[in-house]
Amino acid sequence: MAFSELSRPWRTRGHSNPRGGLLLCHGFTGSPQSLRSWAQDHAARGWEVELPLLAGHATTWQDLAAQRWQDWYRPVRDAALELSERHGPIAVGGLSMGGTLALTLGQDPMLRGRLAALVAVNPGMTLPVVAGAAGLLAPLVPTIAGIGSDVAREGVVEEAYERTPLRAVAQLRRLFSRTRHRLADVQVPLLLATSRTDHTVPPHDSDLVAAGVAGPVQRLSLSRSYHLAPMDHDAPQLFEASARFLDRRLPATGGGR
Repeated sequence: MAFSELSRPWRTRGHSNPRGGLLLCHGFTGSPQSLRSWAQDHAARGWEVELPLLAGHATTWQDLAAQRWQDWYRPVRDAALELSERHGPIAVGGLSMGGTLALTLGQDPMLRGRLAALVAVNPGMTLPVVAGAAGLLAPLVPTIAGIGSDVAREGVVEEAYERTPLRAVAQLRRLFSRTRHRLADVQVPLLLATSRTDHTVPPHDSDLVAAGVAGPVQRLSLSRSYHLAPMDHDAPQLFEASARFLDRRLPATGGGR
């Protein structure tokens, strides 16, 4: 897979009086391309949006295999801290592993009081039992088939790795487990969007999130999309629901601090 400019980090800071700060996190083996439309939609509504590229992504699968889950998490935490310095409490959204990272940010004591709302789209919480042996199998079977482009909309292709490194799967499993067992620490309001048909993350994972978090949860069912809902048929519905949810949770105050 050749990665285009759409897979680079993206941000908007052109607003003289921004609506607020929004951090978006992409998924495992993917890139910011999967969330570019979401980012641009909310930027057009006045938000200052940060859409970083996670470590080991949009280069080679070998780069991804060399990362730990902390290497994906630390940069988004730093981005959240930086945004909150400019705007006060911010919003965080994410897709798939990015949704998991958003929930992990919601558990972080360093961000207590700095997050006002979370939006998680098909967040991952579990992996097949065989993933438990991924670290042991990696020296013998370095990669398995890719997981990209789970989209119902014809002609849409995700810029993602065509192979998935097992070493990275082992790190993903650790991230999922850690976040799942600390869901009760998530106290900020959550919009939880779930595709009814998802070939990458079981929809039941969203039920685990809804049952586990301590804060209020608003559910959104996406009936016409597969896993990559921000690129799929339900994208307009998702973006509108996200915008309304954030408007309620972060009332406009005339810009940053």
